[in-house]
Amino acid sequence: MVGISAHFNFDRGWAMALISYIIFAVLLLVSLVHLGWAFGIAWPAKTREMLVPTVVGLPKGTPMPSALLTVTVAFAILALGVVALWGAGGVALPIFAELKGWALLGGAAIFGVRGVATYLPFGALRASAEPFRTLDRRYFAPLCLLLSAGYIVIFLSS
Repeated sequence: MVGISAHFNFDRGWAMALISYIIFAVLLLVSLVHLGWAFGIAWPAKTREMLVPTVVGLPKGTPMPSALLTVTVAFAILALGVVALWGAGGVALPIFAELKGWALLGGAAIFGVRGVATYLPFGALRASAEPFRTLDRRYFAPLCLLLSAGYIVIFLSS
């Protein structure tokens, strides 16, 4: 059978494999951006001083989270990307297979809660500084909701 990867069981459907690859690619990019921030890159802001209000949502002048915390977040994001591949059968992990469903539901919950939190009339994200608030409503939260939906599709298909 011709397919994207010999590692996937295509009886489950090529769509699940594609969704898992897309989730992994997106989260790999997000992880790399976080690593860049940890080591001094200011993108998408023009300066490091504007990075906090742009990507964290705290007022200008607030220090960036520590490099250690940012690297930890980067690796956690990457791990969630690997979970998507694992859930679709794209990688084998030396972890109990019984945990796969829980890991997928965990990914769905993490991104779902993060995405929904943006649109709630209360909570920390409601008081976010600009330009984070606008970027969050336009890009970050919708991306999180799409990622959550992708994890749910993989969970239901596995």
